[in-house]
Amino acid sequence: MNIKQVSERSGVSPQNIRFYEKEKLLCPARNPDNRYREYTEEDLRILKLIRMLRMLDMPLPEIRRILHNELSLTEAALAQRDRLKEQAEQLDSAIRFCGILAGSSQTTRELNVDEYLARMSQDPQPGSFFTHWVEDYRAVAWAEHNKRFSFFPDGPVTNPREFTDALLDYAAKENLNLVIVHESMNPRFTIDGVEYKAVRRYAHCRNLPVATVQCTVVHPEDFEPDVSPSRRKIQQILHYAWPLLAFLAIDLLILLPRGIATELFTTWWGWGLILVFASMGIYNAAYNYYYIYNENGKTNRSHH
Repeated sequence: MNIKQVSERSGVSPQNIRFYEKEKLLCPARNPDNRYREYTEEDLRILKLIRMLRMLDMPLPEIRRILHNELSLTEAALAQRDRLKEQAEQLDSAIRFCGILAGSSQTTRELNVDEYLARMSQDPQPGSFFTHWVEDYRAVAWAEHNKRFSFFPDGPVTNPREFTDALLDYAAKENLNLVIVHESMNPRFTIDGVEYKAVRRYAHCRNLPVATVQCTVVHPEDFEPDVSPSRRKIQQILHYAWPLLAFLAIDLLILLPRGIATELFTTWWGWGLILVFASMGIYNAAYNYYYIYNENGKTNRSHH
């Protein structure tokens, strides 16, 4: 079976299948002729098992131990049951306190924060809501890293033949299984059966134009991780815009002791600074999106 077929039969998206392979939960064989993955009925069974355990919110490290026979299914299920019970208690506590706050007529200035913190410290902490944030972020970051990549060609790219040569040279250098599907100045090609489209753009280095080839997966929906849309969007923003967030945090640390942070939203110069910061952040995030995070990002290490 190819990845599309095993995805349809298992109910696991192609992106998640590749992510599980990267995490060593699945190791399909490869066709010796074309190096494409070939999935067996046993691989299908393992994928269904992974899907079942993930539906129980079981962490990937424990699933890996189960598949490697380092942990019995009984032990893992009992441990996960205890975690889920603890999370249920913590969520019940958080829900209860949200109800208390919603029913309070106090403003944030009138609220006795110390009293509420003391009461909450006696109850289970609601922090486990974010238990899998790091795991989900890894999946989102991996997907973003593989949906697009760019590289600097060694030679000129002024016609379709040169574009094809640039792609094949890069594939040979990175040991990628790249096959040209459509030759043009907007070529299409596959890497391990995943179809990409490419475009030539120019960046500037010391005021000199430098050609760069930017490649984007044709079907990005196959790379969407099994993460809620709202959480995925937040993590995508964090992935590309973290330098801006760090910059703003440092600025606030500098401004707060001087007592002028509150003036940011009440004065013309404050709104001017916000506009400058926002412009810098948009530019920084876009630059990270197109160049830094994905420059030479598609190597053989990304495909297992």
